[in-house]
Amino acid sequence: MRIPEKYLEPTVEVRDVQQLNGKIVLVTGKCGLYPDGKGGQLGDRGLINGTSILRVFEDGGQTLVEVEGYVEPGIYRVELDLSRRMDIAQQHTGQHILSAAFVHVADIETVSFHMGEEYSTIDVDVPYIESSVLKEVEDLANRIVQQDLAVQEIVTTSEQTGNYNLRKPLSGKISGLVRLIKIEDFDISACGGFHTDTTGQVGIIKIIGTEKVKGELTRVYAVSGFRALRYFQKYTDVLKELSKQLTASVDEILIRVRKLQDQARERGLLLSRLSEEYAKILALNLTSLGQEQLLYMEGYTEVGNFLAKYANLDGKVLIFYDGYKYTLASKTYDVRVFVEALKRYFGGKGGGKPELANYQTEKPIKREIFFEIFNNLFKRSREV
Repeated sequence: MRIPEKYLEPTVEVRDVQQLNGKIVLVTGKCGLYPDGKGGQLGDRGLINGTSILRVFEDGGQTLVEVEGYVEPGIYRVELDLSRRMDIAQQHTGQHILSAAFVHVADIETVSFHMGEEYSTIDVDVPYIESSVLKEVEDLANRIVQQDLAVQEIVTTSEQTGNYNLRKPLSGKISGLVRLIKIEDFDISACGGFHTDTTGQVGIIKIIGTEKVKGELTRVYAVSGFRALRYFQKYTDVLKELSKQLTASVDEILIRVRKLQDQARERGLLLSRLSEEYAKILALNLTSLGQEQLLYMEGYTEVGNFLAKYANLDGKVLIFYDGYKYTLASKTYDVRVFVEALKRYFGGKGGGKPELANYQTEKPIKREIFFEIFNNLFKRSREV
């Protein structure tokens, strides 16, 4: 692996042990552990004197190490998690290849990079990317992987970086020695992270999604190496289970799902029509209740929605409970006042318009309570 010289020797000098937010943190002098988040990369893990490293981070120029158990001050050789370092190297080299591929295919520049425990992301400077471009970028990236090109490490001065065709110009704030990662004639960029020795060691690069972020940028989600293998294994298992449940071959799954979606839409429309007709009948029955000012019912959500539409609610309040939320409707009373009273007594959330509002709480409320609140809010005030 291409590891910066500072992190080749996994030795940690523990100068002090502190409690930080209830966690054990080692204050270090010399430290051969890579910090989390530096350059967008994940940090090192492993064991110090037999206790697990949970996090490595920088604060005020010092490197701090959060550990699982107490470690006496002293100098320790860390038992590094080398498989994690290889995973990091695969993701980071994969990102360099993918970012360069975006430039080669569509002149799209990478603005930022972040490596997570499950996937990595790059933000690129366009608001939208056509699927055909994504496929072309992914194809080129994987051709570079298959060519097993050498990944070189070049250490030079900031002044001499002008002699190289860097993918991203060096910031004017950087001075002194600079580490460059060069993938033959395909890409060269400044980087202080972990990388593989060749592109072939990346294994495979897979774009797994995109989303628009920060107005004019697109976030690209990707996995490389063994992460990509686990991604394919997961989705293969899902496809197999779907194939089994739908009694269809993998090639037929999409057709079967679309057919089920059409059937679900048809049944949804039918259910909506039936709910409306049933609500009309209930609305007629409610009219027959005469002087009842508070009407309480329970049933399906759509029935309640239509009932609020068709029922004659002059001088009445309808409360309909669908097992999840309460719908309150009236043409005379401001039901928002009712909802606010419920929130005062029972918590929960809700709101709406004077003639129609919703209220939701964790536990159902006894119907008698609604009559009591109604009388306190409306009936007595009218009698006065």
